[in-house]
Amino acid sequence: MVTKLDNLFRWRPDAEEFSKPLQFKKPFKLLFDRLPIGIDNNRIDVTLSQEFMDRCRLFVRRSMLHDVTENYWGEPPPPPDNKDLQALREGYAGLMELTVDRARKYNRLEMVQLLQFSVVKFLLQLVGQEYDRLRNQVQRAKSVDSHQSTGRSVQLHDRLVLLARNEAAIRYRITRRLFREMLKIENMRLSKLRKSVLGQSWPVPKPLLFNPMLQLPSLWADEQVMSHYPLVCTDREDQDGFDRVNRLVTGLFAEFLPSWCWSADPADPFDATGSDIQTTARRHQGEQGGLPGYTESLMLLKRSLQPTEYENGHCSWLDIPENIDRIVYSVKHRSAIRTDYDAPRLRVTWENAKWPGFHHRLMKRILKAFQGSRVELDLLACHAAPGVYHELNRQVPVRIICQYLSGRMTKRDLQRKLNSLQGKAVPAQVIKVLDRMLLIIRRMPAPRRRRRIFSFLRHFALFRRDLKQAYQAHVAMHRIHLLVRPEDIELSRRNGSLLEFPLRVELKPEQHRIRNHVIIKADVRGSTVMTNELRNRNLNPASHFSLNFFEPINKLLESYGAKKVFIEGDAVILSIFEYEDTPYQWLCVSHACGLARKILQVVDNQNVKNRQNDLPELELGLGIAFSDEAPTFLYDEGREIMISPAINRADQLSSCSAAVKRSEYGKRLGRGVVVLAPAPREIINKESTDKLIRYNVNGIELDFPAYYKLKSELSFRRIELDSGKRSNNDHLLVARYPDLEGHMHVLVIREAAVTVWDGEKAGRQAADGRCYYQVISDPEMIAYAIEQSNQRRRPLPDISGTTAEEKTTAPRLFH
Repeated sequence: MVTKLDNLFRWRPDAEEFSKPLQFKKPFKLLFDRLPIGIDNNRIDVTLSQEFMDRCRLFVRRSMLHDVTENYWGEPPPPPDNKDLQALREGYAGLMELTVDRARKYNRLEMVQLLQFSVVKFLLQLVGQEYDRLRNQVQRAKSVDSHQSTGRSVQLHDRLVLLARNEAAIRYRITRRLFREMLKIENMRLSKLRKSVLGQSWPVPKPLLFNPMLQLPSLWADEQVMSHYPLVCTDREDQDGFDRVNRLVTGLFAEFLPSWCWSADPADPFDATGSDIQTTARRHQGEQGGLPGYTESLMLLKRSLQPTEYENGHCSWLDIPENIDRIVYSVKHRSAIRTDYDAPRLRVTWENAKWPGFHHRLMKRILKAFQGSRVELDLLACHAAPGVYHELNRQVPVRIICQYLSGRMTKRDLQRKLNSLQGKAVPAQVIKVLDRMLLIIRRMPAPRRRRRIFSFLRHFALFRRDLKQAYQAHVAMHRIHLLVRPEDIELSRRNGSLLEFPLRVELKPEQHRIRNHVIIKADVRGSTVMTNELRNRNLNPASHFSLNFFEPINKLLESYGAKKVFIEGDAVILSIFEYEDTPYQWLCVSHACGLARKILQVVDNQNVKNRQNDLPELELGLGIAFSDEAPTFLYDEGREIMISPAINRADQLSSCSAAVKRSEYGKRLGRGVVVLAPAPREIINKESTDKLIRYNVNGIELDFPAYYKLKSELSFRRIELDSGKRSNNDHLLVARYPDLEGHMHVLVIREAAVTVWDGEKAGRQAADGRCYYQVISDPEMIAYAIEQSNQRRRPLPDISGTTAEEKTTAPRLFH
């Protein structure tokens, strides 16, 4: 009733007025969505400089060995050379400087974020890997000596026990030092560099990147946690501690906080994995790349906060711990709740004259809420515990001290715990020290108690913010796939998904990045009949095809920059790539047309010999398809497999309809390419994306994207055909192009209209007006095109120097 009257007759600010003098921080925006997905179709593929990783590994290895031997094993080896530390600093600085330069050049701020999170993930994993390596090294040495009853075996056993008992402390000290060195070089050089070049010092906020919670081996490692946070919220045996305090604090300020900042509603019992956060974290540690912090932070947040807040990265004034001091100490001492804090009042202005009265009531409500719960006893005990822990020479776990001082453990239970400890602690002396501190807590003056409560509020806000930011950092790191295996690196690089962070000294000539590609498919017909005939004559089909078909084609590839994709007896698939760093060679379709002509000449030459030896002839159908993007590559036991939609398209272009070929119309066509549109209800023998029927006998067809690309590569001259050579309003296009050896070649393209196939013959032009494009290989037609072109402009090069192979086979004109 009193509370309701207070609300009616006593002034209180609204949420906007309350928060106006307080500080707010901008939510962090992760830019990883701009980056390509890697080879696992889930994470971003990253590789760090090998030299940088080697420097870090050497420094961590030497530092850990020195730390362990000095603190647990006896005489230490020499500490890491200062050169090791300097090499680590310069390596990190070198990575950042090169990345900043590239980020400025290509406007890619996300690359700086990616580097920072990648380095943090690598260092956290590295410390765990080096600890495991050291432990396994001792274990192997112990196994060697296990069959001998020597002092050495006992010593190694003791060392293993010490390693296991102090794992958290060892990992924390090494991790802490690594982050400290990174922070030094960031503050001295790199943040200023980013500010001057990119206009932003910290693309990843400093409190997020150097969050102490990331450096902890676990949220339940009490001896390390107490260096940064109160131990109230991290009791392994009281997993509701954080939720209890969060509900208390957000409830006190609920009317001044956004609704998404309130505690999560008590939902169904937490899933089975939440019954033991520590166990669950270890079970999922492998999934998070050796980082248990992701699961630990997620489970604490999931119990207590609304997903909207921690998943979306929302920020309120409660995420600035200093705001607690601004509120608590905003009123002069004579008007405020008295504490033993003697610092001057903070300069925070609430303009309303009624603020002091509201502030007094708010402070009383805060104190009443804490004193009416167990939280006050817990925070006082956890505040005193670290001092007692050091007074007892670290012989008693600090959590036991907290539990006894807070009244959660009886003296009998304490005695039992102390008797079970394997140490030098004398139970009677320990109990005496703890009872003395317990008496101090009970007799603590009220002003000091109040200050402890207000101080805890600020530290809880810090813990809450760092927990959210640790989750954000782990989410970012979980999206990063640090590649180590050479085959994974090469696979990702070939697929264009690898993001590399080298040092300048490691930079090689720019790696070829494929910008687009063209596929040449040769459909070989008659190879089965040829093979059978050769066997009937006791001849070797393999040597025949090798000498007369495959070897001549292989010799052509280098001149046109082509690579083999797939070769069988009845199919040859070749590819030609264009690379970003070789614009002077961006003639992939021109080269594909020239190579296709050469392949056709190889078959024509073989057919001449076949006729002379009364052997069956081979027949080809060639298709050229272009894709304006890089292909995808897979690897099967080291064998490269290329995936591209252009392969299927080239397969369609190289095909030949059996129905058309067997028809009277097809028998008259002879050599070349004709593309037909099916009449209504006509069934297409071979599935085609353009729903057209093809006749391709020793011909070469270009798809439209390839033709469009070809026109961007070369300057063509249009040649109208004489009536005797014309069919379906077709015409010729003539140009010249160089191969990779610098030799010039003439290229003639025939553009013709698609006509309708009625089942027996070609008829009218297709209604949609589509055209198809054929690479002319007939020497007479090429000579005619050159002659017509030379009559109007500067002559094209004479083809009288045509190779003997081209002159040997002079098949009749197509029309």
